Amino acid sequence: MRLLHTGDLHLDSAFCAYGQRGAEQQREAGRDTLRRIFECAESEKCDMILIAGDLFDGKYVTPETETLFLSLCAASPFPIVIATGNHDPYTEGSFWKSVTLPEQVYLFNSSELQCFVFEELKVKVYGYAFSSAVMTESPLLGAQRNDENEDEDQSEDGYLHLLCAHADLSSPVSRYAPLTVGDIVGLGIDYAALGHIHNPPSNLSYGSTEIRYCGFAEGRSFDECGEGGVLLVTLAEGDVTVERRVVSETRYEQIELDVSAYAEESALRAAIGRVVSPYAERSGTHLRLTLVGTADPDMLSPILSDTSGFAQALASLQVQNLTIPCPDGASLERDITLRGALYRALYVRLIDSDPELRRTALRALQIGLAAIDGRRIPTEEDDV
Repeated sequence: MRLLHTGDLHLDSAFCAYGQRGAEQQREAGRDTLRRIFECAESEKCDMILIAGDLFDGKYVTPETETLFLSLCAASPFPIVIATGNHDPYTEGSFWKSVTLPEQVYLFNSSELQCFVFEELKVKVYGYAFSSAVMTESPLLGAQRNDENEDEDQSEDGYLHLLCAHADLSSPVSRYAPLTVGDIVGLGIDYAALGHIHNPPSNLSYGSTEIRYCGFAEGRSFDECGEGGVLLVTLAEGDVTVERRVVSETRYEQIELDVSAYAEESALRAAIGRVVSPYAERSGTHLRLTLVGTADPDMLSPILSDTSGFAQALASLQVQNLTIPCPDGASLERDITLRGALYRALYVRLIDSDPELRRTALRALQIGLAAIDGRRIPTEEDDV
């Protein structure tokens, strides 16, 4: 038995920050990801697709996405089992209730535990639907594997037991289906295909039960860094093997550069080029570069005003300036605000003959200026 586990695609997200044209490009990229997922399932000779919630970002689904999804499902040679999530719950007026789904699609439509039985595959898939944006109780609490929806004559022997669900294992008081490991293990599940946590832990194995979050398939922001993918799961004779396949064409990455050691603009430009260039080797990369440490504002200004030279091979480049002005800069000495007062109070120690005292004073100045400006407090790793 081989299956593809995915979810959290959030198709048709608003992407308000991208503008009208950019937002539509992002939505089309999401549809392309969906195509690649179905192609992956077919090329990998999967027997089933499990979609663990939040396939769509909200109640509204564009005609383009609806047409694509229904056509992919109708052409599928294998069953597609879907659990709805908190973003795309099974409610009146939702996509799920407004369309006729192809016969290959098996959709959970109750907040209580349900089960689909696939006799030819010798598989039972358990799951439930979000029937609102919130689910504060676990649908597995007190559940038994012999669900009343199953055929009473169906033998348990020789069947694989799967769970396809949108759930939160991180908190027992979560508003998003707070399952526990004990709930899942107690149900006798061989593989739990979960959605909801976009950046999940890599492995959750409990005895003979394998529990996995699929994670994001295509990054949509800097909250989802790295390459997106799906999970390919092979179940055979009590063994569960899980492999990750990259399906994304876009990735978001974040890096930091301490600029304290650079006194010349040309040297800093060269350093930025060196740290950025490896990320430009892969197309579709959105990079956020954060500058930290101490720096001369006059040196930084021309670099920050035009970063296009660093971003030529990137999908986009964001440069965040979290540096503080050099402590020996004349601007701080003349500053009449609290920033200047702090500098002048520490000045004697900043020029002391004791190197350790100077270092401590510089550290105090960095922390103080960052706190005054409401910026990230620099860590020891940011020091020269």
